[in-house]
Amino acid sequence: MKKLPLLFAAFLVVSASGLRAGEPSDIHTLLRRLDGLLDRREEFLLRHEARLDSLKSLLCGDTLGFGARYAVTAEIAERYFAYQSDSTIAYLRRNVALAERAGNADLTIRAKSVMAMCYSMNGRFLEADRVLAGATDTLHMSRATQAAYYAAQHRQNRECRSQSEPGAERDRFRACEEYYARRALETTGDISKRFYFAYLVAVDEGDCDRAAAACDSALACAPPVSHDYARAAFYRSETERFRGDEAARFEWLVHAAMADVQGAVRDYGALGGVAEELLRRGDAARAMRCIRVAINDTQAYNSPIRSWRDMAILPQIEQAYSERNARLRAMYVALILLAFLFALSAIGGVLFVLRQNRRLNAVQQTLRESNGKLAELAASLRETNADLSRQNIRIADANRIKEVYIGGFLKTISEYIYKLADTYRHVGRMLRDGRSDELRREYAGTDVRSDELKEFYHNFDTTFLGLFPSFIGEFNRLLADDARIGVRRPGSLTTELRIFALVRLGITDTATIAALLHCSVNTVYSYRSRMRLRSLVPERDFEQRVQSIGLGDDAAELSGT
Repeated sequence: MKKLPLLFAAFLVVSASGLRAGEPSDIHTLLRRLDGLLDRREEFLLRHEARLDSLKSLLCGDTLGFGARYAVTAEIAERYFAYQSDSTIAYLRRNVALAERAGNADLTIRAKSVMAMCYSMNGRFLEADRVLAGATDTLHMSRATQAAYYAAQHRQNRECRSQSEPGAERDRFRACEEYYARRALETTGDISKRFYFAYLVAVDEGDCDRAAAACDSALACAPPVSHDYARAAFYRSETERFRGDEAARFEWLVHAAMADVQGAVRDYGALGGVAEELLRRGDAARAMRCIRVAINDTQAYNSPIRSWRDMAILPQIEQAYSERNARLRAMYVALILLAFLFALSAIGGVLFVLRQNRRLNAVQQTLRESNGKLAELAASLRETNADLSRQNIRIADANRIKEVYIGGFLKTISEYIYKLADTYRHVGRMLRDGRSDELRREYAGTDVRSDELKEFYHNFDTTFLGLFPSFIGEFNRLLADDARIGVRRPGSLTTELRIFALVRLGITDTATIAALLHCSVNTVYSYRSRMRLRSLVPERDFEQRVQSIGLGDDAAELSGT
């Protein structure tokens, strides 16, 4: 047991560099891949049968010695282990007979241990107990035989515990199961089995992270189409179930099912789990296909206990189909009712149009009578129009006055246009005469943008301070003494004051302020944040108080609240 921490540390290292099939993926893509593999199910089974036939042919001759014949028979039994239980037992009996004839007690116990495990997995607990009854002296067993014996004892207690009612007997089976799992972990040399028993130990201790690391390590070491990979993926899904991550659990189940299908495995739990999850998600057709394959494989495997497990989901699938048919019937009834209501609406529409036509005729008669009254009103309207004409003359006069003020603004724009036109003509003339060097020297010392900005700032400062002459003083009263802003000359504003002058005019968007003042957004944001932090009023109220400058004390107090 002292080696367990080192073993789990190795799991973590291996899992960090191994295959991570549980990374987020499109579950629909995985299901389509599973559908394609199920379509090729017979192809995988034929390949497996061909491999078995090639191994069986080796046993037909008399050239093999005891060791080779025992190894080939054991390999055939191993390939049948998850494929056909009766054939597994038959070849394991051959190995027992071979070992007994050779007088090799160690190999006899090893073959019997594997046979007992097969019996336990198929619910034949009496046979398993009878086979294991004579093997009690583990001290004289080889390490490989000890591993097989402990694995068989673990499987027998695990299956008995799952079939027992809660109570003392079940607790005894659980304790034995945990004990033999640790013993098997200490003795087995098979890397996939070490990871499997390490997973079981971690689950018994409630350590999901170690359990996941063990599964990931097994996945990294096993070929993706092997039964070891499928088993590791299945237990990885169980780990995600313990964690409560149903999406990851379903993905791992699909990975396990795909590996089982490609490995021609008939004794599995993944495909049935996929069927249950598909049924829960409402995909009854795909669930039915999966469970049909699972039932056919279970029948071919010939294990009654497995058949009962797979048959349990059939009532759920039947219920799902019944619910779907009920929904379809309800939908058809709704469509019929909708069509009936549409027909009633059409008939009602026709009757409504006929009734409206009769009303329209009555209204037309009323309109003819009203035309006479309208003629009388026409004279009154002519007199009213004369009054409106006089009012229009007064409005036109007022518009003329407004045009004078607008003309001042347009004049300023026009002056800029003429200035630009003169500049373009001058530049064009210089370029046309080939005097580009002279033109460059002429504009080298000229900073038009700076001059225009200075004029813009001067006009802005003059106009704003004309509207709000007390702005600088009132703004500084909102700040701490060491944060108050002074101006270089009367009638001008600093950049900080111009930013908050625009805020006073109602322009609060930082990007708009930066564009108007020709500075960066970060500069505006920095100045605004700095002033808020150094104000004498709460930060959230600072700019509201700025917008109240010039409105009087009452308005400022109201804005502050």
